[in-house]
Amino acid sequence: MVARRAFRPGTEHRPVDPEFLMILHPDCEAYLEAVERWREKTSIQSWADIGADRAKAVFSELKLSRMPKLPEMDLVEDYEIEGRAGPRRVRILRPKGAGTRPLPVALYFHGGGYVLGGIEESEDEARRIAANTPALVISASYRLGPDHPFPAAIDDAYDALLWAAHHAASFGGDPRRLMVGGTSAGAGLAAAISRLAATENGPRIALTYLLCPWLDLTMSQHSVLDYGDGYGLDRVDLEWFRQCYLGPDEAPDHPLASPILHPVPPRLPKTFVLAAECDPLRDEARVYARMLKEAKVPVTYVMAPGMVHAFNALIHLIPGGLPQIAAIDEALRGV
Repeated sequence: MVARRAFRPGTEHRPVDPEFLMILHPDCEAYLEAVERWREKTSIQSWADIGADRAKAVFSELKLSRMPKLPEMDLVEDYEIEGRAGPRRVRILRPKGAGTRPLPVALYFHGGGYVLGGIEESEDEARRIAANTPALVISASYRLGPDHPFPAAIDDAYDALLWAAHHAASFGGDPRRLMVGGTSAGAGLAAAISRLAATENGPRIALTYLLCPWLDLTMSQHSVLDYGDGYGLDRVDLEWFRQCYLGPDEAPDHPLASPILHPVPPRLPKTFVLAAECDPLRDEARVYARMLKEAKVPVTYVMAPGMVHAFNALIHLIPGGLPQIAAIDEALRGV
């Protein structure tokens, strides 16, 4: 483990008091050094600097060009499902060697700040969940900002939940063991539709799994300051993502955008929450897990020491996070 200095947001990287020295895993240190080299080479210091269209293209090229070897699947098929705003695409993944028995169903939403990413860019994450659980994974697309602001993504995510509940059995899934989750913004969507399902008598969810979730768009937690510059996900990009997602009219404290600012509703499902120690979103994951526990919702909270935001989606680059990946697998296998 090596020490890395945290920085406060501002026009310059400025070191803060020694109490804010953070400990990074060596794999994360190497990853962040590679990020800095890429920024110097491309002159891209933040996604906000290059605009949404170029950011989407650059992010996609980065993810696809660095995709690890993928676990083999018995089934990989794309389907169009009918949503309230028109057709949306989902990808069905059934792991190799699962046989014919019904599998638990894992609905998965990719990260990317509600602006970047997609099914292809998160293929490695979806396949890992399918292979390691094993589970029938439904990787669902959703409309992205700024062209489609809040609540478009939530509408699409809830439509995907309804479709999964009604059609998963056709692909060898067991809808009684339906799990809903994602990474970062995708975890925020999973939390939002779990809330909707609970309050609107929607499909029964057996488990919500939230991996480095974004649950407070007011960005009012201390970790946003402590880790918001120099740890891979900078505050300037969080602010830009928020602007693109919410648009000019929606308040960031909406219950479906920032659930940790509102009471926990009845009937929320069992929940697994993964946080990374050196992540600006760390505190909101911790706060949400505590809120669920106080509301008597069964919750498992796992903190990954020395890890950065969304390390679970970078595990081929940050293998030091494998113990926490095993915790995710264990939680999903328990359904």
